[in-house]
Amino acid sequence: MKTQKSRLVIAAVVAAMTATAAAAAAEGPAAPAGGHGLSAFIGGYDANRDGVVTREEYDAVRKQRFAAADTNRDGWLSEDEYVAEFEGRLKQQYAGRAQDDSYAGSIKQAHVRFNILDTDHDGKLTVEEENAIADKTFKRTDTNGDGKVDKTDGEKS
Repeated sequence: MKTQKSRLVIAAVVAAMTATAAAAAAEGPAAPAGGHGLSAFIGGYDANRDGVVTREEYDAVRKQRFAAADTNRDGWLSEDEYVAEFEGRLKQQYAGRAQDDSYAGSIKQAHVRFNILDTDHDGKLTVEEENAIADKTFKRTDTNGDGKVDKTDGEKS
């Protein structure tokens, strides 16, 4: 019974996240669920779609995603909330395609990521924990150190 209730809650969260992501996509950046690299980063955070991600855009998109994922509004993300938000974006990428081994692997990896991001391992991803990795990610992606991320960050000097 508890498992069935958990599945229903997760299904509701995924449905809500998909609707939220669809609404945000109409006015914000495309939100790729995964992918590593410059184009995935720009596609996921370039709110005004000018090909440049400023730190302000990056932080605003992250804040919106965190708030949308925090479905019970307790100020932190459980592993279920974190994975459901990711899965909502992943389902958008898979629209019209069958879920395959790559899909399942991406979901598994989301669980692994949660446990890495939850640095104190209390089962709660706080804004502070998320901000710590986000700062490192932005700085690592902004390879030329100009305070923004664009296609020039992928060019070799």
